[in-house]
Amino acid sequence: MLEIKNGILSGVEYPATSADINFSVDAGEMLCIYRTQDDYVTAIIRSMLGLQPLKSGFITVDGDVVDASSAAYFRNMFSYVPHDLDMPLDKITDVLSSPFETDKRITKKILKGELDRFGIDAAVLDSDYNKLPKYVTQLILIIVAVLSDRPYLIIDKLYSEITANILMPYLNDYATEGHSVIIVSDDEDIRRICNKSLILDFNV
Repeated sequence: MLEIKNGILSGVEYPATSADINFSVDAGEMLCIYRTQDDYVTAIIRSMLGLQPLKSGFITVDGDVVDASSAAYFRNMFSYVPHDLDMPLDKITDVLSSPFETDKRITKKILKGELDRFGIDAAVLDSDYNKLPKYVTQLILIIVAVLSDRPYLIIDKLYSEITANILMPYLNDYATEGHSVIIVSDDEDIRRICNKSLILDFNV
């Protein structure tokens, strides 16, 4: 279980009267961070990944506190799919040998099989990285993250072309295998399908 308790984010401004952040995501659950402005999203994701400490409160993973000494260890339990996809890659398959993903069990053949589930032509795997539509790139990175089979998956803001009916059955299957999924989206259908939702709406 991933939990933030009495959390106040660092690096962002919001009124002192705002409530602390409190949520938990158990194995098998999906949480939607819904209609939340970008700076808060960035801060909470960096906090969950142990890259930016909370101003106050604490984060735990399976009951153990994530702090400066343990953050690197817990980070290995997470897969992260960014919204900002500017990366120094030539081909999309370069993610299989990049710092983004080091799981050597994921092959191009396996990736092609997963693309079939989405009706995506496997020829995209031979395309230049920078020429792919952003939503296709993000979807492929989500597939790679799922194949990595780590306990926690964080997906930064989805491109609008990736709709609930395209993605959520796939993520639901992943969650029911005992994984926890945190997904940032403005899509009401995605929020509705998730077990839980979190809205950070601080008016400074």
